[in-house]
Amino acid sequence: MLPTPLRAKPDALFWWMLGGALLAAGLLVRAALYFPLAAFPIDSDGVLAGLCAFRIEGGHYPAFFPGGTRLSAASCYVAAAFFGAIGPGRTGLALTGLTWGALYLAFTLAFLRAVLGRRAACAAFVFAAFPAAAFVTVTYVPWGYGEIVASCAATLWLAALWRGDGRPWQRLGFGIGVGFGIWISLQTLVVAVPAVVWIALARRRTIVRESGLALAGALAGATPFWIGNAGRGFPSFTQNWASRPASSFAQVWANLAWVVTAPLPQLLFYQLAGWWSLSTAIVVGYVLTGAGFIAAVSRNARGRDAPVGARAAGLLVLLVAAAAIGFYAASQAGSVRGWTVRYIAPLYVVIPLLCGIGVSALWQRSRWLAVAAVAAIVVPNLTLYSLPGTAARAVLAARLHADDRLGALLARDRVRMVYGDYFDVYDLNFDTHESVAGVPAIPALDYLDYAGALPASGVRWALLGRDAGRIRAWAGALGVRGTTTAVGDRTLFVAGSPAGGTARLLTALRRASP
Repeated sequence: MLPTPLRAKPDALFWWMLGGALLAAGLLVRAALYFPLAAFPIDSDGVLAGLCAFRIEGGHYPAFFPGGTRLSAASCYVAAAFFGAIGPGRTGLALTGLTWGALYLAFTLAFLRAVLGRRAACAAFVFAAFPAAAFVTVTYVPWGYGEIVASCAATLWLAALWRGDGRPWQRLGFGIGVGFGIWISLQTLVVAVPAVVWIALARRRTIVRESGLALAGALAGATPFWIGNAGRGFPSFTQNWASRPASSFAQVWANLAWVVTAPLPQLLFYQLAGWWSLSTAIVVGYVLTGAGFIAAVSRNARGRDAPVGARAAGLLVLLVAAAAIGFYAASQAGSVRGWTVRYIAPLYVVIPLLCGIGVSALWQRSRWLAVAAVAAIVVPNLTLYSLPGTAARAVLAARLHADDRLGALLARDRVRMVYGDYFDVYDLNFDTHESVAGVPAIPALDYLDYAGALPASGVRWALLGRDAGRIRAWAGALGVRGTTTAVGDRTLFVAGSPAGGTARLLTALRRASP
């Protein structure tokens, strides 16, 4: 029989290779979300990074994403780099999203290994490689959230290293990561603050002496944030609804009730439909892994090669969950109703850790039960992705094909402006490379002021929307004749003659809106 050290090396190599294989599988799934190309589920928001990249190519260097100072312009610069290499278009946008997805997966695997060790990290990483369906939707569209979760994963990895060793490069790296995350979005603080508390509790005696280097790194890492805010009254705090507190304690309680009954279930379970559905299987899977997690934490289980015990790891999960839900409820972000899963998306970064601990505990009791718990969560989620061959992907592909046809019609009729609801028209600015101005009916949503860039003398124009009756009524209220064409799920009305003046036309369009 081989000596223990020699037997241990092949064992370690196996777990490293398995982790690498899972990473590759996760990357393939992410790539399949982008290629073959299709429209994004939330397309007008999904192309904003590309529109911002056009501005960068024109010599403008923004610090923040279009629409305010809540999200960084990091994706804009990544997209601009891809456009410079392969030309502007949706391929570059897809590669931008894939870049952040790859970083999220890599940092998450490193974090899980730093906390759970090589063995349990593989079980946990399954839930990162094939995550909840809502989390996939939030993070694969290049609209600012992919970089948030990638930043959070990097922060947690560096936090685990600092907590264990406290070497200078780890403390400096953690600080830089936190500072850079602040520029990415203040939302990253829902992970960064719990990480600091987690480190401080473990290194009580040395934390004050060690923090100087981390603080210096944080100040340096947030340089783009300081530059973007300096001289402007720090709008990231004063003009950012997501960073302002809720209006009252009553609103905080209302926000808390909302987050635990809508966004949180949507994030983890997607949506429940009846007594039995795919989501019901996911619920059962989480119940099983949750039970395993509680059992592991209660006895402070630790894997064979785990650097951190279950209680310490569980504490991190609870700290992040409390911060994500608490910050959301206490801010004006929590007062927004609708599909607000994206505002608590960083919470999911620690869900693989929770599930990994739970599945490892189940494995000790019953391997079949552990496998069933993993399958109950992962398999239904995979079927909910917009992967090639699914009905959801077919809809997105048809939408992109219709957009191409729409662009051809607009070019044929020499249309310079298309007016309508934001989600119907703003993506035209990207797909036509700004040769057509997609102007939203709500002026505040014209983030890059395409209406202001139109010639004052007037342009050939059109209306676009999903309700054909509304489009006809709109044109009728204006007393304008033209042609009406169905393009995919939208209706295009092209006015018969150019407008007399752009300002008067926009005023008339807004007044006549049905």
